[in-house]
Amino acid sequence: MNKVITDYHNKRYEWAFHAKKEFLDKFIQLDVKKMNLLHIAEDNSIGSDINITPFLCLTNCLNLAEKERKQKAEETNKELERLGHIISEKKAVLDQKLNFFHMKNHEYLSKIEKYTRFSNEIEAIIQEIEHTNRELLVKNILTYDVKQKKASVLNQHALQLQHSFEKKIDNQLSAIKERAEKINLSKASHLKLLNLDPIPKIQQKIDSYWLTSRYDKAFNRMCHNAILWVEQLYHAYKEVLTPILDEVLMHRDQLLIEAEALKCKKELIISEWLPELADKEKTRDALLEEHVKVNEMWAQDCEHAKQLQGYFIKHWLRYKEELQEKFLTTNPQERWAATQYLQLLQQDGENIIESMNI
Repeated sequence: MNKVITDYHNKRYEWAFHAKKEFLDKFIQLDVKKMNLLHIAEDNSIGSDINITPFLCLTNCLNLAEKERKQKAEETNKELERLGHIISEKKAVLDQKLNFFHMKNHEYLSKIEKYTRFSNEIEAIIQEIEHTNRELLVKNILTYDVKQKKASVLNQHALQLQHSFEKKIDNQLSAIKERAEKINLSKASHLKLLNLDPIPKIQQKIDSYWLTSRYDKAFNRMCHNAILWVEQLYHAYKEVLTPILDEVLMHRDQLLIEAEALKCKKELIISEWLPELADKEKTRDALLEEHVKVNEMWAQDCEHAKQLQGYFIKHWLRYKEELQEKFLTTNPQERWAATQYLQLLQQDGENIIESMNI
C-alpha cells in the first residue's frame, strides 16, 4: 500500500473521532471520563476495520446525563430535606423556649405591676398621714360655736371626730388586708390597729359654760387632746402599714431581680441558638442556590446530548470538503484515492451518523 493510500486509510475515521472529542468536551456536568466514554486513539494508526461501537455508545450520553441529573437532584433534595427538618426542629424548640420566656415574663410583669400599684397606694396613705395638718383637720370637726357653749356638745364633736377617723382607717385597712391576703403576704394577719384610749371627755357637773373664757379654755383643751389622739392614731396606723409596705416592696424587688435574670437567660438562649440556626439556614440557602445552578447546567448537558448527530454531521461535511478538494488535484493517484474515500465516507456517514438518531 503506497503512502497516499496509507494516509487516507489512517485518516478514514479521524473526522468521527474529532466529532466525538468535541462533543464530549462540551459537557459541563457529565463526567465523560468517569462514564468510560472517551476512547480517543493515542496514535493516528486507525485501521479501516474499526466498527462503530466507540461512537454508538455516545447515544447513551443523554440517558447518562438524565440519570446523573436525577441522582444528583435526589441527593441534593434529601440533603435539603434533612436541613429543612433540622431548621424546623430548631425553630420549634427555640419558639417553645421563647414562648416559655414570654409567658414567664408576662407573669412577672403582671405580679410586679400588682405589687407596684399596691405599694404606691400604701405609700400614698403614708404620705397623706405625714403631710396632713392635724390641727386644721381637728378644728374642721370641732367647730367653735358660742351659741352652743356646752361640754356635751364638745364631747359629741370629739366622739364624731374619733368615729370618723376610726371608720376611715378601718375601711382602708380592710381593703388593704383583703388585697394582702390575695397575694399571700405574711404580714396580712397583723393589719389591725391597736386599741387606743378615746379622746378624754370633759367631766363637769354643769354642762353649760356661762363664761366665754371658760368655754374657750375647754375648747382649746379638747382640740389639744383631739390633736394628740389623731397623732397617736396616725402613728399607730403608720406602724401597721410600714411592715406591709416593706414586704410588698421586698416581693416586688425580688420579682424584678427574677425578671432580669429571666431576661438574661432568654438573651443567652437566643445568642446560643440564633447563630447555629442562621448557619443552618445559610447552608441550606447556599445548597439550594447551588442546586438551581447545577440543575441548569445539567439541563444544558441534556440539551447538548441531543445535538450528538449534529457534531458528526459537521465534521463529516468538513472532511467531505477536504476530500473534494483532494479530488480537484492534478495528481491522478490522489484523485483516485479521494474518489474511493468519498464513497467510503458516504458509507461511514450512513453507518455512524444515521445510527445516532436520538
